Amino acid sequence: MSELINAQAAAIERRLERSLSSTRILAQEVRQNHGLFDGFEEYAGEVIASIGGVSNLQLAPDGIIKHIHPIEGNEKAIGHNILKDDQRKKEALLALEERNMTLAGPFKLIQGGVGMVGRNPVFVLDHASEVETFWGFASALIFLDDLLKVSDLDALEKKGYAFELSRIHPDTGKKETFARSSDGIQEPSSSVPIQVPNGEWYLRMSAPTGVSSTWFGAGYLFSILIAGAITALVRNTLRQPEVLKQQVNEKTQELNFLAHHDHLTDLPNRLALRGAIERVITEYSRYKFSAALIMLDLDEFKEVNDLSGHDTGDQILKVTAHRIKESIRSTDMAARLGGDEFGILIQHAESVSDVEHVIHLMMQKLKESISVHDQIFKMSASIGIAFIPDDGGDFMTAYKHADMAMYAAKKSGKNRFCFYNEELQHQAIARISLQQELDRALEKNEFNLYLQPIVQLSDQSIFGYEALVRWNHPQKGILTPNHFIEAAEESHKIIKLGYWVIDETCRLIQEHNLDIKIAINLSPKQFSDDDLIHRIRESLDRHQVPPEQLELEITESCFIDDFDVAIQTMKELNALGISLSLDDFGTGFSSLSLLQRLPVQKLKIDRSFVNDIPHDRRDRSIVESMIFMSHELDL
Repeated sequence: MSELINAQAAAIERRLERSLSSTRILAQEVRQNHGLFDGFEEYAGEVIASIGGVSNLQLAPDGIIKHIHPIEGNEKAIGHNILKDDQRKKEALLALEERNMTLAGPFKLIQGGVGMVGRNPVFVLDHASEVETFWGFASALIFLDDLLKVSDLDALEKKGYAFELSRIHPDTGKKETFARSSDGIQEPSSSVPIQVPNGEWYLRMSAPTGVSSTWFGAGYLFSILIAGAITALVRNTLRQPEVLKQQVNEKTQELNFLAHHDHLTDLPNRLALRGAIERVITEYSRYKFSAALIMLDLDEFKEVNDLSGHDTGDQILKVTAHRIKESIRSTDMAARLGGDEFGILIQHAESVSDVEHVIHLMMQKLKESISVHDQIFKMSASIGIAFIPDDGGDFMTAYKHADMAMYAAKKSGKNRFCFYNEELQHQAIARISLQQELDRALEKNEFNLYLQPIVQLSDQSIFGYEALVRWNHPQKGILTPNHFIEAAEESHKIIKLGYWVIDETCRLIQEHNLDIKIAINLSPKQFSDDDLIHRIRESLDRHQVPPEQLELEITESCFIDDFDVAIQTMKELNALGISLSLDDFGTGFSSLSLLQRLPVQKLKIDRSFVNDIPHDRRDRSIVESMIFMSHELDL
């Protein structure tokens, strides 16, 4: 019972901590931008989607609420002064005094239900005085029902367990129960504290009783009849000690399994994983065997659950659990931690390559289609890895660092894995900030197009131009693509930026009456966009530009996933009158047989081969071979 209640308490505590971390991300963004926060709504939306368990996020400069996402249903809160008018200003003042997060509630919400508000005070450095001054609050509203979903309390209640969640009210000093099962607690019971900012909650549970309390309300006579039947049954059972012993053992095993396993997937749970990790840590001190903790979170699972129903979501979780288990050795452990989160312990992980092998196999299996109720789902996962003991010599540290790596993987574009290092949290926050700035830059037209001349060496004439994008950043000045293209690719904003480049190129051709070909780089994501042909034709028509004046540069990664579809797209572009060039040639899997099938008109040899031509004979030979091959193919 003690192990079971500890597992539930730990799940609740971890989810609350993770949900409240959203306020730390907001606070970091405010600090990085010295108190400014453009595009709050979209930024907050991304944070809520990534972290989960948060109803809304708020920013309150000087304690006055000015930003809420989502705003629907919360319009009246705008302009509310947390430090003066709020019924829970006590917690806000405490947060300001101690410069630390506080939690107000649980309390009944105006919009219905029970919730809590985490208040995180934000202090910004004044560069003139080199003193940190109070900027305001970053806050998160969390519904109690959403918080409790990560536990197994509902399932345990159906099995006859009773529970109550309570706290000592900070104002009255009396016990306040804010969540409980329909049946009351029976003795004996177990209780465990849950650590929350500026306080403690208490989870109390009791095991199923042999007879439901409703039977006792049927009357004294019925009770005597039942008691008589039970007495006869007990007498008969006591005459069979071996049978009784067997029944006790079976019940003990059943309860032990329930305490250490997830009821939906039958995988070990967080408690079992913790025990295994602690044993590994003990073994390391003796035998120096290291291990790896993998945290896995399904991408877009919430959307599937919301659109297709929880029954479908449960089936997907079962299939996922089975596939994860298939990907690891019998000596390793896969556990479900709650929701769509899984933890995997890889024992005797001596190198990064050992772990990468397991992860690649796992990701491959997870990408296979899942059929549920005549619907086909394709899932992927974001994965974080921490090594034990290098990244954590105790369970909580390793757990936190693997979780941080998983969050970084998810923010990097999902369907990825990431190893922990100390810079991950800063990088993840910086990446979110950069992606948010990209949105603003596209809206405010902060990008410029530069035309780089392509010179024909034989007569030094300008043969054409290549369109190169630059970001005129309001604080950082002119930024070249290496500062932002990767973030644009990961967030899919590259598609919007790519179409801007095409349209701007056509506009420049029209405005300056250019009678020369201009080359434009096309990203793999944009090349795969269903609207590609339509959008290009639209720009050409709008600016009255002949298609023959455009040349699109693609890389081999554009057709690595589906070669036949890529060939068809390239043929349609050629039919439109647009020529194609193959960029970065020589760095991928290019071959003579491949080039014979590709409808391209030009090869661009990768600069890595060209840079050392004067000094490296091998590079010169390679380039000469490429040129000869190109001439043979009329390229």
